This record gives sequence, C-alpha cells and structure tokens, in this order.
Amino acid sequence: MPSQFSFWLYPLLMFSVLALCLRARLGFAWAWGFILQVLAIGVCAILGLTLGPDWFYAILGWALFVIFAIIPRVLLSRLDTCVSLLRAKQAIECAHQLKYFYWGQPGQFWIDMTTANSLFLERRVDEALEILHSWEKKKLPKAVSDVIYTYRLSGRAVLGQWQLIVDEYEAAASAATNVSSRLSLAASRAYLEVGNADQAALTLERSQLNESRASTKSVALTLLPYFALLGAMRETEKMFEIGEGGKTELPEYVKLYWLARCQVAAEKIGEAKALFQKCAELIAAQNGPANWQARVQHQLEKANSGETVHLRGNVSGAIARGWRIFEQCEFVERIIFPNKTSFVVIGLIALILFLMILSVEVIRILPNYISGCEPLLILHLSGRLEPNAVLHGQWWRLITYLFLHAHTSHALINVIGLFWFGRMAVNIYGPGRFLFIFIAAGTLSGICHVLLAKHMPAIGASGAVMGIFGAVAAGIWRLKDSLPRGVRRQELAWMLGLALSQIVLDQYVPHVASMAHLGGLVFGFLLGLLLQPRKQAKLNLATQEA
Repeated sequence: MPSQFSFWLYPLLMFSVLALCLRARLGFAWAWGFILQVLAIGVCAILGLTLGPDWFYAILGWALFVIFAIIPRVLLSRLDTCVSLLRAKQAIECAHQLKYFYWGQPGQFWIDMTTANSLFLERRVDEALEILHSWEKKKLPKAVSDVIYTYRLSGRAVLGQWQLIVDEYEAAASAATNVSSRLSLAASRAYLEVGNADQAALTLERSQLNESRASTKSVALTLLPYFALLGAMRETEKMFEIGEGGKTELPEYVKLYWLARCQVAAEKIGEAKALFQKCAELIAAQNGPANWQARVQHQLEKANSGETVHLRGNVSGAIARGWRIFEQCEFVERIIFPNKTSFVVIGLIALILFLMILSVEVIRILPNYISGCEPLLILHLSGRLEPNAVLHGQWWRLITYLFLHAHTSHALINVIGLFWFGRMAVNIYGPGRFLFIFIAAGTLSGICHVLLAKHMPAIGASGAVMGIFGAVAAGIWRLKDSLPRGVRRQELAWMLGLALSQIVLDQYVPHVASMAHLGGLVFGFLLGLLLQPRKQAKLNLATQEA
C-alpha cells in the first residue's frame, strides 16, 4: 500500500517528463548526459510508484535531483562570477568541478571556455581564439553558440579592443539584422570607453538586459562599469552594495579600480590617480592577479599622461536611462523570483503546519484513549470538506478544510507551492488582496468539489494554492506595461505547461480532489483579472535629472 512518500514521487515524474522534452530539443550529441540524468530521476519515480518501497525511491530521486539540477547551477553561477571578476584560476577550477555533473560535451565546453578566458588575460590571443574556433566548427545548440560569441567579445574587452567591438556592432546594425543582445551589451561598454555616452545608452537599451531574467546582483555587476565610466558615483556605489549581496564579496582592489575609473570620468584626475595607486599597492600586498596589476598600471599611466577619454553627449541622460533599465531588471526579479517573504504568507504557512501537527501527527502518535486527543480528532472530522454536510448547512467546512491535511507530505507540498507563488502574488497584488484570493479561491474550489464530487470528502489547501497560481498568471498577463514582453511570454508559457501537467497528473494520482484543483485554478485566474495589481515601489535612489 502506498504511503505519503508517494506524494513526493509525482513531482519528480512531472519534472522528468518536462525536462526530457526540453533536453531532447538540444540534440543528442550535446544533451545525452542530461537525458541520462533526467531518465534516472524519472525511473526512480516510476519504480517508487509501481514496485516500491516508495520511501526509498523518493529519497533517492530527490537526492539525484539535487545532485544533477541544483549543485551544477550553483557551480555555474560561481563560475560566471569568477569570470566577471577576472579570476581566471578560480573559474577554471569551477569548470573542472562542473565536469562531474555535466557529462560529455558540456563539461569539456566550460573547461575550454574558462581556459580561453584565462589565455586572453595572459595575452595569448592566438591560443584562445583557436579554442573558440574549435567549438564554433561544431554543430551546437544556439544558446551554446551564443556563449562562445560572448567569450569572444569578452576577450576583445580584456584586450581593450573597444573600437573593434564598436565597428562590429555598427556593421551588424547597418545590415538591418537582429543584433545580438550580447553584442549590444558589449558595445555599450565599448562606446563609453571611446567616450560616446548617447550611443552607450542606446545600445544598452537595445541589449534587452531587462529580459535576461538575471538576478539583481548579476545585473548590478553587469552595470557597474556602465555607471562608473559615466562618472555616476552614487549609482556606482549602489551597484557595489547590491552586487555584494549574500555571500558574494568583491575584492577591495576591484572596488578601488572602478571608483578610480568613476573619478576619471568625472574629470577628477587627482582623486583618480590616488585611488589607482592605492589599488596597485593593495594588489601587490595581497599577491593579487597579474592581469589586474597590469590593468591598473595601464590606467594609471593614462591618467598621468593626460590621455583620458572625455565623454560626449548627454551624460546625465545616459545615467538616467541606465538606471531605468536597472529598475526594470529589479522589478522582473521582484515579481518572477521573489527573495523577500511576506508576513501574510508566513502566517498562513505557520497556521497550516500548526494544525497539521495537531490534527495529524498528535493523533497518529498518541492513542485516542489518552485524555486530550479526542478534541483533536473532532477538529479533523468536523473541519474537513464533507459535500453532504455542506449541502445541509455546514458552510464553515468550505473554509476550515483549507487548513487541514491528510499527512505531513500533503501539507509540505502545499506549503512549498504557497511559499513560492504566494510571495509572487503578494508582490503583484499586495498582502490584503493576496489573502482575499487565498480564501475566495479556496472557498470556490470547495464549492466546485461539493457540486461535482459529492461522494468524496476532501481536505487541504491545494485548491487555494491553485487559485494563487492562477491569480499570479493573470497578474503577469496584466503587467504588460511593466514586464518586458519576452519575460511575460516565457513565464506564462512555463506556467501553462505546469498547469496542464497538474491537470493530467490529477487524473492518475489516487484520492485527489481534481475538481477542487481545477476550480481553484479557474477562479484564481478570474480573481486575478478582476483585482487591481498594486502600485510598484521604485528603488530609493535619486538619480540626476536628464
């Protein structure tokens, strides 16, 4: 007989099917390792649901999920940060660790990309280009080819070939083709290096950085050179503050370098030279990277000789345009990848878990004849959704059933969905409307169950969580003037796929109130269309007037 561990196998099965479809599109030569990993997770789910023991395969399946899906993402994020900070040795170390998780071509690809990056820093240009060219000759997914192009542009930036980047961008733009977002982003930096503020702002806008779905921290590190080269000290310091969020700490010499470049752009050469000198001394004292030492020395020589670039165009306007793009990126993360937790969401989760412990675990652990346990059993029986009881006037069950669950796994799965989509809903509608959607969608989902599944009792917040999910989808659809088009399209596409997968899965999972799920989803979406999204607050930074 299946236990509550079976609940954890269905999400694994759904993930495996969706991931297999996505990986297969990349081509077998590139994706065979990913396909094997996804199949291993899917086999665990199938064996757990058919042969058992389900607890063993649930633990094994989720362990494989962490190993194959979570750890590589962490390593790849760390690798990107090392590349951004010109830490070539650490980037190569991350790539070698990544090879244990990315089998075949992907593992070797990242080793070669970080090696090419290191060779560029060492001015061994021919060797770096040879590595990149060897991959360009292969048949690869478009996203992978774009990464190669990014490293080629990064190499030109390391070598200071700014005019070449500008020329390549202008040639692509004049050919009336779709200019790569990576080329536009690189050209934005290049235009600043040659002193053209207006073109830098224009190419930054064309880079579609706000559609990258990158974290605010990553965007801050990307825009740090932009604001520094415009002489925008407040914005540069804000990028430092946000870019160092979490466990990321920028080396002090990196901060000094960009502060010095900011002073140069502001034509405060004396302050800039002092910062460059301090930066060089710090790198020497810490035995820092040689490429950084050469970089700082080059800028110091330019400052001493008066060869600094003078900005042309509307500098304050370029700063304001860059800040608007950063605000858009921050808004996307706030809605799509919320990192702050609302007290309303936490309160609901705490109530669900508290009642789960009382009504499920205490009754299960302690015999019913022990004094004090009978009221808990009564709470469970009188609070669950009994269709006949509701039809005979016990309307409170349409609310109370939302906070009762069959077992721990049932409650935890709903809590995970509530935690993720609840925070998104709070960010879109505000805490008051979120709470209304939760109660209203949960109640209406219960009515659907009462009318369409009269012989089946039900408990759980699933209908309300599906309602929150539907309201979030409606909110993202309505934010067409605030969210970039590409972000909205991607988010709605995967949410549609998730909703369809849940509807199909409900037909196979035993003892599931499928009508409550479907009703919650539909009514949540309708409530999201009716309710007004909250007015979004902007970041607290007074930028210069354009």
